[in-house]
Amino acid sequence: MRLFLLCLLLLWPTFRAAAQDSGVANRAQTPEQAASTSAETETTQESTLRFEDFPAKVFQRKPARNIQVHPKDAWARAVEPHIREAMKRGADFGGHFSVVLVNCGNACIAARMVDLRTGQLFWIPGGYQLNLEYYLESRLMRVAWAEPTENPVCVRQDFEWTGRKFVKRYEDREDVTDTTECSGLAYIGKPPQ
Repeated sequence: MRLFLLCLLLLWPTFRAAAQDSGVANRAQTPEQAASTSAETETTQESTLRFEDFPAKVFQRKPARNIQVHPKDAWARAVEPHIREAMKRGADFGGHFSVVLVNCGNACIAARMVDLRTGQLFWIPGGYQLNLEYYLESRLMRVAWAEPTENPVCVRQDFEWTGRKFVKRYEDREDVTDTTECSGLAYIGKPPQ
């Protein structure tokens, strides 16, 4: 029994961090809260997360020379000129990432980001009719996209870049009759001029 309690005590921070990453922590609700939550989910809500609450240290050196592409990653090899152009453009997200947006068809945008320090590529979450909002000084990325299924859904999500992966911090799903009804974000990447 003592061994079990000792293991639990030692592993508790790990379990808590995993629960927070998956969004499970702090979800206990009273019946009144559950009733108000179900009423609130019927209407579209905006995220209350602010970009300035997720600061990022800005990278000030020259970017990496090489792109780290997995040998089986045909997409990255096909759009390597776009990736190199993004690296030349410089960081525009999370302090040291350059977002690469490549048109892949009708209303389709493939999105990745390249770490300017290492040249490593990372996928950006999202789907059909992708729309992003992000800033150089922030680790928060706002994503809006459409799920073109039999019952179309507009999805708005906020993700925090943790240094290794994106962790979902907010999600709102709205049922629509057509994906063209999905409102995008005000701009992609940079504030309007």
